[in-house]
Order: sequence, then C-alpha cells, then structure tokens
Amino acid sequence: MNEFAVSQELLDFVKSIGSESRMNILLLFLDGQERTVNQITEILGLGQPTTSEHLAIMRRSGVLVSEKRGKEVYYRPDRVQIARQLETLSNILKKCCQE
Repeated sequence: MNEFAVSQELLDFVKSIGSESRMNILLLFLDGQERTVNQITEILGLGQPTTSEHLAIMRRSGVLVSEKRGKEVYYRPDRVQIARQLETLSNILKKCCQE
C-alpha cells in the first residue's frame, strides 16, 4: 500500500506548471512584480484569450492569486501555496528515489 496519497490539489498544481507557457508565465514573477493579463500577453507574445486561460488554470491550482484594482486584474504567485505543494512533492520524490 502506498503511504503517500497524491491529492487532486497536488496533481492540479503539477499540471498547472507542467506547461511550457505556464512555466514562462511563472518565471515572469521572478522580479517580484505583479502583472496584468495584458502585460503577460505582451511580454510572452501569446494571444490574450490563451493567456487568460493559462492564468485561470494557474489561479485555480493555487499557483497564482489575483486582485482586481479598478479595471485591471493583477496576478502574483501564491508563495505559501507553491512552497507547500513543492514540499509535498519533494517528500514524495525523496521517498521514491531513496535507496
């Protein structure tokens, strides 16, 4: 019996960063700045509907949080959620790969 139950939350997290486009979106936040969908679209050269869909997936999985200010929605990483999911994943992989 497997002692680690892989939650839907962890699966959604891994899927949400498993796309090259979504990983590129996440990397835009390395400078600590929030971004709007229009800024992300412009920087990555994706279509606005495609960018919006990627952002929605990342928000649903807890990778990003959003805040509406006026007419704009600003996105930023949910650092606590990301750290928690990475720790869970790390524990699973360490257990899997230890000799």
